[in-house]
Amino acid sequence: MPQLTWLVTGCSSGFGEVFVRQILKRGDRAIATCRGDTGRLAALKDAGAAVLSLDVTASQREINEKVEEAIGIYEGGIDVVVNSAGYIEAGVGEEVP
Repeated sequence: MPQLTWLVTGCSSGFGEVFVRQILKRGDRAIATCRGDTGRLAALKDAGAAVLSLDVTASQREINEKVEEAIGIYEGGIDVVVNSAGYIEAGVGEEVP
């Protein structure tokens, strides 16, 4: 099976972090992203992932620039994108904005 390159958003915790660890475990390459300081991705970087700051709420121009940067990290581009960026809003349905 060929080695795939994955771009995963929201990797500072939760599903994104777990996805990247599993991707690396299977021998694929991962680009782990988070909003802001990539220092929060140090453990994933140490595990072998490339890291990149990417805010999925940024302007389309900014996102396009980050995607171009991500494509340049590994020769051959990106094979799989996983958007796991998000947060939990908890509360009673009528009270959640």
